[in-house]
Amino acid sequence: MKGAQEILVVGPAKAKLDLIKHIHKHHQDMVQKIAGVETLDHPTDGQLVAYARKYFVAKDRMIQS
Repeated sequence: MKGAQEILVVGPAKAKLDLIKHIHKHHQDMVQKIAGVETLDHPTDGQLVAYARKYFVAKDRMIQS
């Protein structure tokens, strides 16, 4: 994740919140890279990639508006 420009955190409620807490506590340099936090329960790899693409396209459109 260190090479990422933006990070989308997804997963079940507790798992993603635990990861966010860990990042805030142990990796302050990565906090600003978190672009969003979304709930997804057990997506397939393909579903995850499709969701991330859709998320970042929508995010980019909002920034450009």
